[in-house]
Amino acid sequence: MVKNTCLVFGMVSAVAAVAFPVDPDKATFDVSLTGVNATAVVDYGPDCAGGYPAFDVKTPPAGGSARVRVVYATHPDGLGPKGDFWRETRATYLGEKVDLPILPASVDRYDIFTVTTAGTYCAKLQQGLVRHVKFTLEEGAALDISKFRLENRATHSEEKVAGSFKCSDERLNGVWRMSVRTCQLAAIPKRGDETTFAYLSDGAKRDRLVWSGDLWWGDLNMYYAFPSTSPYMPGSVRMLALSQTPEGYTWACPYPETKTPPKSGEYGPFESDEFAAWLIPVTRNLLWYVGDEKTVCDVWPNLLKLDDYLMSHCRADGIFEQRYETSKHAGALRFGATSTQHRFYMDVLLWKCAVDLADMSDALGFEGSAKWRARAKARAALVREKYWNAEKGHFVLSLEDRKMDGDGCALALACGFCTADECAKIAPQLPRLWHGKYQALAVRGLFDYGMPDLALKKIEEHRWFSVLDPNWPGCRLCYECMCPVNKGWGDECHPDAALAGALSQALLGVKPVAPGWKKFSFAPQAPASIRSAEGVVPTPQGDIRVKWWRENGTIKSEVVAPKGCERVGY
Repeated sequence: MVKNTCLVFGMVSAVAAVAFPVDPDKATFDVSLTGVNATAVVDYGPDCAGGYPAFDVKTPPAGGSARVRVVYATHPDGLGPKGDFWRETRATYLGEKVDLPILPASVDRYDIFTVTTAGTYCAKLQQGLVRHVKFTLEEGAALDISKFRLENRATHSEEKVAGSFKCSDERLNGVWRMSVRTCQLAAIPKRGDETTFAYLSDGAKRDRLVWSGDLWWGDLNMYYAFPSTSPYMPGSVRMLALSQTPEGYTWACPYPETKTPPKSGEYGPFESDEFAAWLIPVTRNLLWYVGDEKTVCDVWPNLLKLDDYLMSHCRADGIFEQRYETSKHAGALRFGATSTQHRFYMDVLLWKCAVDLADMSDALGFEGSAKWRARAKARAALVREKYWNAEKGHFVLSLEDRKMDGDGCALALACGFCTADECAKIAPQLPRLWHGKYQALAVRGLFDYGMPDLALKKIEEHRWFSVLDPNWPGCRLCYECMCPVNKGWGDECHPDAALAGALSQALLGVKPVAPGWKKFSFAPQAPASIRSAEGVVPTPQGDIRVKWWRENGTIKSEVVAPKGCERVGY
């Protein structure tokens, strides 16, 4: 039997109680198997783990040899002979010849160990995200496995959480915690000389690559939860800047081992102008939330080159004109999807890039801010002229397709493009956005525009709370698309669907208004049902501690900031 209280099944028929919570990063299990096809399943718990599967054998197996199959899954439905996915059903959105996840993570969700002597056995490749592990004795009379574990050898971050969040709605507290855990599992440490930088990946299980088009969603969680000295966001920015072609195009998902820039015309495994552009807003956040002037100054020439590249593909009137060879984007994983040549989403993103370049230029004393602010103003007017449907009160998908662009409207809210009047018209008709990434944008934007009750509704109408159900046998993490799955290639650990940063920023109410938190505002945006909130926000100057509560119809508060953080407003 399995000698651990976290047993799910012993010899298939035996069932024992599950005792959680368990620290999955430190958990070990003892397993005894007797007889061919003897099976045991252990459970690392809903917070999951990742690492190199390893175990000890203290005495040689009876008969001199034993073979055990070990399969891995995030949901028990995935505990087939090959685990919860396999090469025959692998993802191919990066090309037919690209295996996901990339090395040293295993594309196989199973290992076969042949045990002949006492000693330590370890898989050659790591498993990125595991809740359930199934052992089957395929050959041999018996086998005793001691201290089965998932060794975290640069598999994911072990960084301690520096921020905190607690409000009167325990559901939101649960979302905050699982969002932070999601980012912790997706943060990939630097591996000696093998890789160039530590980085925040877009998933702990499937591809384990940094993705520029998802970092602006994940980074806020990192800044509100982890120390300002955390290496993952600076590393991500530097990795992306290194992956720039001579023309200025920047790869969407460079490989961690990359040490030299790509050549002219090499667009990488995901050819996307949209993803390339996101490097500018991500770098701006690095300056505002961490104050990392060194990294921003180092990559500034790359941002200028990227800006020139993007502007070179705009029409004479300023509308971005999408080329076929770089036309993949978050909503279309293949080239040349319909209605993508002139997209509202892309033109709003370029407005955001102009605003952020101006902000960074002013903050660092560089030239060019007047040019970018003038461009942003002209682009805003042009975008409203071309994409706003005044009769229906929303922005449209593209010049070619005049239906409402729910994803684009969510982006326009989240990046502050909309006027208050536009927000008032868009908000009531904003649909539930299937992809959790865009629903997260809607949540963030509605908080920012002072509509916290509607923001809470957007959380409730998607799947964040359902993942917290104690009866859910899968992962308690933020899934890609925020659609829980029970097996297959869906990635159950995506920072772009995490909401810790949005909750801390809105409900605690603190936000930097100058680089490095040298100035910050305090203005809680709390739904009417929230009676109180408190927490800690890590900054380069020290922790900002916040506590507020409702009393006689007003908000009472205590805000303690370190020296060097000036509170403005409210």
